[in-house]
Amino acid sequence: MKATSFAALAMVGVGWCISGYASAASSCAALVGLNLQDTTVLSATIVPAGSYFPPDATKAIDTTACRVVGSIKPTADSDIRFEVWMPTSGWNGKFLSSGEGGFAGAINYSAVGGIADAIRRGYAGGSTDTGHVGGTADFMPAHPEKLIDYGYRGKHLQAARSKEVIAAFYGESAQHSYFSSCSNGGRQALMEIQRFPQDYDGVIVGAPANDWVRLLTGFVWNEQALAQPGAALSQSKLQAVENATLATCDGIDGVVDGVVTDPRRCSFRPESLTCAAGIDGPSCLTQAQATSLKRITSGPRNPRTGTPIEPGYFTSAAAEPGAWSTWITGPVQGFFGNGFFGRFYFKIPPPGVWDFNTLNFDSDVAGANATMAPILSAIETDLSPFRRAHPNGKIIMWHGWEDPAITAVGSVHYLDRVRHENRDSNDFFRLFMAPGMLHCGGGPGPNAFGQGYATAPALSIDPEHDVVSALERWVELGVAPKRIIAAKYINDDPVQGVARTRPLCVYPKQAHYVGRGSTDDAANFRCRAAGDRDDEGDDD
Repeated sequence: MKATSFAALAMVGVGWCISGYASAASSCAALVGLNLQDTTVLSATIVPAGSYFPPDATKAIDTTACRVVGSIKPTADSDIRFEVWMPTSGWNGKFLSSGEGGFAGAINYSAVGGIADAIRRGYAGGSTDTGHVGGTADFMPAHPEKLIDYGYRGKHLQAARSKEVIAAFYGESAQHSYFSSCSNGGRQALMEIQRFPQDYDGVIVGAPANDWVRLLTGFVWNEQALAQPGAALSQSKLQAVENATLATCDGIDGVVDGVVTDPRRCSFRPESLTCAAGIDGPSCLTQAQATSLKRITSGPRNPRTGTPIEPGYFTSAAAEPGAWSTWITGPVQGFFGNGFFGRFYFKIPPPGVWDFNTLNFDSDVAGANATMAPILSAIETDLSPFRRAHPNGKIIMWHGWEDPAITAVGSVHYLDRVRHENRDSNDFFRLFMAPGMLHCGGGPGPNAFGQGYATAPALSIDPEHDVVSALERWVELGVAPKRIIAAKYINDDPVQGVARTRPLCVYPKQAHYVGRGSTDDAANFRCRAAGDRDDEGDDD
């Protein structure tokens, strides 16, 4: 770290420069005395590389940093714990905040998309528990202020306090502030852009759970469908569905590789797998199973008006590890992703629905929208405040087409609305869709490109392969990303080698095979829009 004065520490009577580890340790420790609004710095210590194992981690954080732990209490019932880690050498002058998935409740230290990843890249990194401990919604019913902390206030205050701590430690403010995360972290990203546009000048929005009420309504819809007599789907049934989908749709994109480039073009019908009368087998669907599958792939509707509530899910990767068995069908009825989130959430809004079978998709959903969407949903499409706050600010959104948790069509619909509201949207907002990718990572398609909550790191940390670097180059140099090359590792394990690379394209463009060379090599694909000639592609 370069030698620098610590004028920001004058409030505690300290004015030092870092020269060596001992000075860094002293300057870090002095941060405990910072006077920050509604905030107490609980500890500030140097953490040597390899000495700290985060909870549930198998590897220690490998970068020496000043670790600051704080508590923000904007209300009497708030206790927003946050951490900011600052490299003691090689700081790049920037801040990169991670997000927190699900119901949050813990600091994100992850080596891919978390604090460990940020400081390894040279950023100061940060995260928050959003104001409660534990990854459930148990805190919500009796704690309206904690609900607001989780919904939007915690992430904003974490950003503000973290930047103040960074300025105090290094003696200068971060030149740029970035945010990158997935799922609920993607919701947080959009919430920051929409409510607090000054917080970050570069934001990566991964598979966002931004239309919160509608999304969790869909979860309960799926659970109700599968709870009907004889409607549950076993793993063998899911495999039959995936096989039939691929047999119908895999070759539409011109390459038979187990990945459907755009599943919206797929015409697979669940009833085509219906078992013969009176017969049930592992590779066919009973009438009840075909009906439940059709309900899930079609998505929930308002029973009174027939209006769609949320898009449905795709089936070309339904049987993959981490896919439907994790999020939709589950090994035990009621104890899987949809059930966990849907049941917890709908305990909260009036009238306090507890039994998922009784949820009314008209009145109960309307009540939830009225009471909870203003706190939890991030669906505003006028992004002009962000543009005014950051004339060079940029947003990259990405989503896996086969996401079994948050339907990918939701991100496409959000982009469509943003484009309608913001005429120059392509100048600052771009969406990349990942064929064959599941929720935040995984799946049969290339799924590693430096994104938060990924199952594996990018092939290379450069703007052509890494979404964080692509955003950084766009914000700081004005070079807009035209493609990002994603990697599929053998068994999603980088140690075992690369199975395939493929470009992710700026939506609505898609990767098209040029007709020669390996279909496992991204170099043999071009990003083309519908109607482009074979010799066109990759240009804006």
